[in-house]
Amino acid sequence: MSEATYTIGFANMCETVPFSATVRQGLEAAAAQYPNVRLVVRDNDLNNDKALANAQEFGELGVDLAIIYHIDERMGANLRSVLLKKRIPVIAVDIPIPMTVFFGIDNQQAGYLAGEALGKWVQHNWGGAVDKVLVMTEQRALSAIRTRIDSAVQGLADTAQFDKGTIFYLDGGTHQTTAYERSVSVFNLWEGIQRIAVICSNDDTAMGVIERAREMGREQDIAVIGQGANLAINEFPKPGNRFIASTAYYPEKYGEHLLPLALRMLNKERVPFENLIQPVAVTVDNYQAWLRGEPV
Repeated sequence: MSEATYTIGFANMCETVPFSATVRQGLEAAAAQYPNVRLVVRDNDLNNDKALANAQEFGELGVDLAIIYHIDERMGANLRSVLLKKRIPVIAVDIPIPMTVFFGIDNQQAGYLAGEALGKWVQHNWGGAVDKVLVMTEQRALSAIRTRIDSAVQGLADTAQFDKGTIFYLDGGTHQTTAYERSVSVFNLWEGIQRIAVICSNDDTAMGVIERAREMGREQDIAVIGQGANLAINEFPKPGNRFIASTAYYPEKYGEHLLPLALRMLNKERVPFENLIQPVAVTVDNYQAWLRGEPV
């Protein structure tokens, strides 16, 4: 371990999203194992102005490296520019920032695994076909979410039958409450339709859709996949559950990888520009084995 002392700034995506809060907790736990690391934590709160202010604060503090986790991909170049002026290296978490080191999800694999699991469920329960596909996306995360969603649609298409003209894309945001509020219009539009596959960009929006369908007496009309596997496991055991699968990337372990990566960069070592987490599909059928730490 280097004897140099480093200050690392971490701007988290949002403390009210369970996944990113877990990332922060894991990073703090990892940093506590390094006596030569001081971690400065800030909350971007899904807000561009706050993200920019946090980046500016990191510049004023003169942090040695910044770890940025921000939802709006279009803001990335601005955040990088602020830090570049101070010669501060950057690691982007989950949402890419141009010309910085990336750490996070293999979105193509994560999306495909979940979509494939949904298609297999459809084969066994709906005769291999769906009538409508609802895609809950997040318009602020451009390439990352688009890749994840497109791959999930492809995974479903490879294992089930549906007309791609029936796909409806809806900005579900990131929070459960946003997806809950926005999905009602689709359920009203699709009154009487009983085989609706729902592809979500995270577990929070998946739960928002499920809660809305449950409230409207439409839960048995849907089959839902999420991403993150942080909320799905609470739904899997419930009678009549329609949360079919989610893809796990272990947010509690992000810090275990981020801190060594950051220290390698600070010690002027070459590191890959892409550092990808290999996801695992957690389903209603295998989640108990997954919770026990067994291969799935």
